Amino acid sequence: METLPVRNVARVILFDQAKNILLVKYEDILPMDPLRAGPFTYWVPPGGKLEAGEDFPSAAKRELMEESGLSVEIGPWIWERKHRLRFQDQLVLQKERYFLANIGISEPPVANQSPEDIVEVRWWSSEALMNSNSVFFPDGLAILVMPIVNGVIPAEPLQI
Repeated sequence: METLPVRNVARVILFDQAKNILLVKYEDILPMDPLRAGPFTYWVPPGGKLEAGEDFPSAAKRELMEESGLSVEIGPWIWERKHRLRFQDQLVLQKERYFLANIGISEPPVANQSPEDIVEVRWWSSEALMNSNSVFFPDGLAILVMPIVNGVIPAEPLQI
């Protein structure tokens, strides 16, 4: 059995007052998924790798600030995901934790503050997410967020 290096990542499912979700857009020349051809454009919740000595909630808060310019209180850990991907020409096992957060206004301005090659940062309504032909990660994101939009927050983190 293949043993891959582990990459720990924290992500934020951030909703505004109108229940729009914040996502960031990437375009990879070499796709992260070794089974897909490039270039590959996709949307994901803000987040990234934990730095040395950092815990998941702290990384979630830092990454959200870097990728959007927003600082909010990080809420509960709601999802967990593990998957293989190509990162910087190396195959890794990425372990992601997703945290819920809310901001009390509708669609506050956002802008990438990080050195990452983020193409766009924007708010998505549930309807736009469901009707889009774009690629979203994690897979099934539009369906995964619907219980939360309707006020149902997992008591324990869900494996997605």
